[in-house]
Amino acid sequence: MEEGADNPIEDEQHMETSSDDSDDDSEPDDVKEDQLRQKVEEISKQIAENVLYYDGHVNLIKALQELGELEEARKAREKMSEVYPLTAELWLEWIRDEQKVCSSEEEKQFIRDLFDRAVKDYMNVQLWVEYIMFMLGCGDMEATRMVGERALTAVGTHVAEGTMVWEVVLMVEKQIYASLQKPGVVPSDQELKNQEKQLQKIQKLFKRQVRVPLRSCNSDSVLEEASEYFEGGVEKYMHDDLKKSQNALKERAPYEDELIEDQGDAEKLAVYRKYIARIKETNNPAAVQNLYERAVADFCLDPGIWEEYVRFVIHQFYGLDYVVLPVCERSQRNCPWSGALCEFYITAIQMFSVEGEEDSTAAKVKGALEKGIGCGLQSGSEATRMWMAYLVYLRRQIKWDQPHDKQLDAFREATQQAVEFIDKYFGEEGDLESRIPRFWAQIEAEYEKSPEQARAIWNDTIMKRNNNFNNANMWLEFINLERSFGTEKHCRKLFRRALERVWDWVEVIGSAYQRFEEETGTLETMEEFNERYKDRMVIVNKKRAEDAINEAEEEGKETRSGRRLKERPSKKEKKKARAESSNTQAQEVFKSPLPVTKPAYRGSSDKLKGSNGISEPQQGGKVQPRSTSKDSTDMPPPTGFKSDMPPPPGFKSDVAPPPGFKSDVAPPPGFKSDVAPPPGFKSDVAPPPGFKSDVAPPPGFKTSIAEKLHPTKRKAHPSTDEPEAKSFKAEEAHGVLTKNNPQDDMCTIFLSNLDFHVDKDEIIPVFQQCGDIADFRLVKDFRCRSKGFGYLVFKTREGAVKGLELDRTIVNGRPVFVSPYDPDNHTHKFRYALNEEKNKLFVRGLSFDLTEDDVKKAFEPHGKIKDIRLVVYRNGHSKGTCYIEYDDAETAEKVRQAMDEEELNGKTINVLISDPSNKKSLTAVSGGRGGPSPSPVVLGSSRPRQGSGMRGRGMFSFMPRVVQRQKPAVSPTNQDQKSPAENQDQKSSAENQDQNKKSNADFRKMFLSK
Repeated sequence: MEEGADNPIEDEQHMETSSDDSDDDSEPDDVKEDQLRQKVEEISKQIAENVLYYDGHVNLIKALQELGELEEARKAREKMSEVYPLTAELWLEWIRDEQKVCSSEEEKQFIRDLFDRAVKDYMNVQLWVEYIMFMLGCGDMEATRMVGERALTAVGTHVAEGTMVWEVVLMVEKQIYASLQKPGVVPSDQELKNQEKQLQKIQKLFKRQVRVPLRSCNSDSVLEEASEYFEGGVEKYMHDDLKKSQNALKERAPYEDELIEDQGDAEKLAVYRKYIARIKETNNPAAVQNLYERAVADFCLDPGIWEEYVRFVIHQFYGLDYVVLPVCERSQRNCPWSGALCEFYITAIQMFSVEGEEDSTAAKVKGALEKGIGCGLQSGSEATRMWMAYLVYLRRQIKWDQPHDKQLDAFREATQQAVEFIDKYFGEEGDLESRIPRFWAQIEAEYEKSPEQARAIWNDTIMKRNNNFNNANMWLEFINLERSFGTEKHCRKLFRRALERVWDWVEVIGSAYQRFEEETGTLETMEEFNERYKDRMVIVNKKRAEDAINEAEEEGKETRSGRRLKERPSKKEKKKARAESSNTQAQEVFKSPLPVTKPAYRGSSDKLKGSNGISEPQQGGKVQPRSTSKDSTDMPPPTGFKSDMPPPPGFKSDVAPPPGFKSDVAPPPGFKSDVAPPPGFKSDVAPPPGFKSDVAPPPGFKTSIAEKLHPTKRKAHPSTDEPEAKSFKAEEAHGVLTKNNPQDDMCTIFLSNLDFHVDKDEIIPVFQQCGDIADFRLVKDFRCRSKGFGYLVFKTREGAVKGLELDRTIVNGRPVFVSPYDPDNHTHKFRYALNEEKNKLFVRGLSFDLTEDDVKKAFEPHGKIKDIRLVVYRNGHSKGTCYIEYDDAETAEKVRQAMDEEELNGKTINVLISDPSNKKSLTAVSGGRGGPSPSPVVLGSSRPRQGSGMRGRGMFSFMPRVVQRQKPAVSPTNQDQKSPAENQDQKSSAENQDQNKKSNADFRKMFLSK
């Protein structure tokens, strides 16, 4: 064989060697893939057994990512998102995986949907930036602009990271502006208009940005960048806005620094709470909501911060379903085990339910309950709270004045399910106070008028749980329910049973039993009670004496053995401990419908250690029984109550008085008590002329009302500058502090009848046509809520005069009453008439769900309506009354006769001629016709009630009837109103009375003749 020729044997051996090497290299990959697939199978089984296994979902997604199973990973992510909200990191991983294979329009739309779902779970700046950039890459500029505006609204006020969003949005608008400019080409008129419009958008963005305090924003660079888009430089007021935002940033900087520091979860959460409390003082709801969003993103499993957030949005944004409902839903998704959050969500669903969509509302409420009770509860009290929220909703759906068998059956079935569920997973300790069966019994007795059903619930359910038959509170509530809706016979039986079963508060039961017999019983039943109570107290006192002796003996044994007295609890302490354990649910056995692992914090680098994030509400004290007006004193005594019964045999007081002790020792001679000075007393010591106190008021000192109204008269205290500044801020927040400028009085008008949700931005545009406006002061109450009136200040007198012409202008659905400003007497009055208006009707008794359009449709067929006004509360709910104005009195009277006492939406209405001056008499007359009101009569008495300020007449009169002055028979006014026959009868009656009068001489003759 020639040198250099190929050797087939060597080649074959080389191929085998290389093949073996390749197998060795691929073997670890195959083993790793097999391990990953085995891991996927194991985790999938665990999730199938417990869908709430949070860590299992995360590990399954990671394993599928490593295997490259995109379709399976997508299914795993969808399944996890149905149970838990995903963190921003999980959403970004999902979106980036989908972007790798995105090619068609349908796949792009799927990624858009993922972005929309992601930004709803938690507030995250990076998610919004990625969303904007993705939309920009799709080429749809209008859609990109819409996403950018949403991003500015959601995270544009984020102090720490909001600058990124502003930069990205401005970048998009600048690119659009650059694309409109074509160098070397003369633009057309339309192109010039488009360029000018785009330039205005960029300018508007810069104006908005300088008003937001942003930490990483350089003010000089922002103004320099903005000056490129403003001819002649930025506007002057932008420098002022930027300065204000920088000052606001300085106030927030300490809190932001503390949030950045490496500290524990508890300390960081405390910083968030302090930060939120400080921003609330500035009356900036958007900034407060932004902070709450940051807090719940870092502490998504803390139900406490979620509860604070939900309470805030419900109070601050009441009526805005697009704000309240998403927050409530997210709170329950993050902390499904919280009974309070489940209750808030169910309440919010009811608040924004739409008429005609009852089935959809019921499905949402039921879904919220199922999510709560199916999450693996660790506390029976939380389960009880969730079930109670659901049962209250079902009770509200029952229309008792209509056929309601179906709704009542649903309520009963749900109540029975609630009792069985709590008993199954938590035992009798789950509902220690028996809230659910007690609520059920009350509904059956009070609304369904079924005392038999209520009695069965108490006997078969309540009294057989948690030793309730020994609880005096339970017996008293049962007795009061029976007495209100049951029979006297059953009530007496309950008193007898309670007297036999109760040991601790027998005196309370006996007192209530005695009053019952005094009010309803006979001599025989009263005697029977006395015998029963006497025999029972003999047994109870004997038992108490035995317990006291046994307790003393045990204490003596422990003392002789040298052990500490408190080392071993006595029977009394044991009884007290049992009572406390029955009144609180702090120590409860873990029982869960499903196995639950303790999830870690999602979206936070700091994770809770040794805590599951569940806060138990305090259930202190026993349930007070319901009582009628007669049994209001049947309530059990407070903790530490001691009976007035004589002490048991052998009882000794621990402290004995010293020998010779006398309590009734007379005071020494000349002793004088601290008698109050007589009226008109003046101190003899007067301060010297020019005396000034050098003592500054303490921190938190509040000035008087007079000083608030007249700031120039406020005394100067150099050491109290800071408290006064805080006081001024508080006054400004409530709309109280005003500047005393006589020139402004000439240019001010008074606005009233404002909608309670109207603010400065809605009022000023309406009156700008009259002239330049200097200020608008909306008067607010102590909770910073509008009172419905305010003061509008123009820069000129002519503007104020023109503003008066806009009286009755409709703003936000209500006519605004405009009147001159009166700074001296404050005689501003609303424009509603106070006398009788014959062309206007007053309608009362309307159903609360009727709107103005509904009332108008009912009254329009009887006459043309000029104006209609439905009286509402602050929250916009109807008061059930309405004013309807017509062109003339004849039409109003015709409509009144046609519609009075008619039935409208299931309720009988009263229609009257509007007369606010006769309001009191109208409300007192039955039937609603007006006229003089009859004398009010006290219930249970035939005598008329005495009016206010009148002295009541005694039972006997010591003045002789002959001497008493006779009242005139008929007044001329009343005589004209009566018929001639009535006047004649009354005249003859008066003459007979005059003839029957006797003088003193007549009386003397009568006595002498006898």
